[in-house]
Amino acid sequence: MENLRLFWPYISKYQRELMIGIVALVFTDTLTLVVPWVIKKFIDVLPQKPSSETLLEYTLFLLLIVLFLLVGRYGWRVYMFGPSRKIEFDILNRLFNHLLTLDRTWYLKQKTGDIISRATNDLRAVREFIGLGALILIDAVFMVITAVVMMAWINVDLAFKVLLPLPVISVLFFYFVKEIGKRHKAVQEHLALITGLVQENLAGIRVLHAFVQEENQKRKFASLNDEYIEKNLHVTRMFGIFTPTMVFVMGLASMLSLWLGGKDVISGSMTLGSFVAFNGYLMLLSWPMMGIGYVFNLTQKGMSAMNRIREILIAQPEIISSKESAVSVDEIGDIEFRDLTFCYPGEKKPSLDGIEIKVPKGHTLGVVGVIGSGKTTLTQML
Repeated sequence: MENLRLFWPYISKYQRELMIGIVALVFTDTLTLVVPWVIKKFIDVLPQKPSSETLLEYTLFLLLIVLFLLVGRYGWRVYMFGPSRKIEFDILNRLFNHLLTLDRTWYLKQKTGDIISRATNDLRAVREFIGLGALILIDAVFMVITAVVMMAWINVDLAFKVLLPLPVISVLFFYFVKEIGKRHKAVQEHLALITGLVQENLAGIRVLHAFVQEENQKRKFASLNDEYIEKNLHVTRMFGIFTPTMVFVMGLASMLSLWLGGKDVISGSMTLGSFVAFNGYLMLLSWPMMGIGYVFNLTQKGMSAMNRIREILIAQPEIISSKESAVSVDEIGDIEFRDLTFCYPGEKKPSLDGIEIKVPKGHTLGVVGVIGSGKTTLTQML
């Protein structure tokens, strides 16, 4: 929830567009639910030998529904995927501006490749979670509730018996949720390691050539990629159990519907049109049930990515300069270091120790020394 709270200002900025997208999605789903009912009416009227005009009315009505479905689907694609792209753009700008405020001490503790990974791969996961994830979630919840209501409206007893296996999906969901979240985080962190290695090799390509380390770095890169594949396979194995089990449960529900519903049609307690519509609504449940697994995957990736981006956004420089303390270059007087000692994070030996320097205003100081003596560090301390 802390991650969502941080990103809520970006989401709320486009809430009007998102609401239009949600309305278009609900409108589309409602029309989709009308189709099995129209087919039910059509089949039930066939034994009465209707006229060609009546059959044409049903056909034109279905065609009209298809045209409205076309408009509705265009609407939710524009007004749900569009804002997610804009949100990604806004977060990226905020992330870049915040990175400019962080000091050298913070950057010394980070790897460049990891920062690049968070600004690219993790941000893409956030965008997919906000856009596609929210779309599937709303679609699945609405379709499940309404389809079950329509099934119960047609035949309560049959609906109860057919839906008995579905709670198995909820058990699977709560069993896998934490483990898949951990594995997704491990995958994203390892991808950051690969990005970091590539960045370091490109930045130090001359050193690699000078010390003939090309083959060694190739082996290291291949090893990291093999490990990345294995971590992804860990996630895939979890979904290899989760998704097929959901499909099996839905297949079991369909089998019960065909068996029990078929007996009701033969006995005359249920019309053929109602039987077809009932199975139509059951089939409409198939996508939301499978979509739960997909949105579950997007949610875990998105929340892990949000947390990694949030770690950067909440980071603060150790020295925060206030606007009141800012002075112009003309007002700067002498520069003086008194007993300056500096040690890089994670190092025991100080890079600078007991430095005493005074540079009067208007004078120039030259600093010389062997490699590693601290010339650059001293300059950066200014």
